[in-house]
Amino acid sequence: MFNKVVLALMIMVFCCSAFSATGFLKGERTSGLNKICYYNGPSGDFTKTVGSYNVCPQTANDGKKSSSSSYGTSQIKTQPNVTGLLSGERVSGLNKTCYYDSPRGTFTKTVGAYNVCEQSAKHSF
Repeated sequence: MFNKVVLALMIMVFCCSAFSATGFLKGERTSGLNKICYYNGPSGDFTKTVGSYNVCPQTANDGKKSSSSSYGTSQIKTQPNVTGLLSGERVSGLNKTCYYDSPRGTFTKTVGAYNVCEQSAKHSF
């Protein structure tokens, strides 16, 4: 009996981290041609960057280790990548939000809280 409980707990620990979590919109900020959408989810706060003319979705996946969340219209790139330089970071729960300034405005990338933000990053809209 004890072995089954331990096995079940091990499966839960290793399997649960493989799925993305849904967060709910808690705010937004426009910077240049970008809009940063702020979400609160089970792993902490995270962000998504969209065009300033778009509406922030009411919910979003945190994008962690999910193979199914990348399908759909988000794969269509209508504009070229822009490069931004790291301008700040903020930790919330298990997430760290890295802020990047680009000629188009500020955009964000969400990484694990213990990861280091890259000094520069590319983003496509």
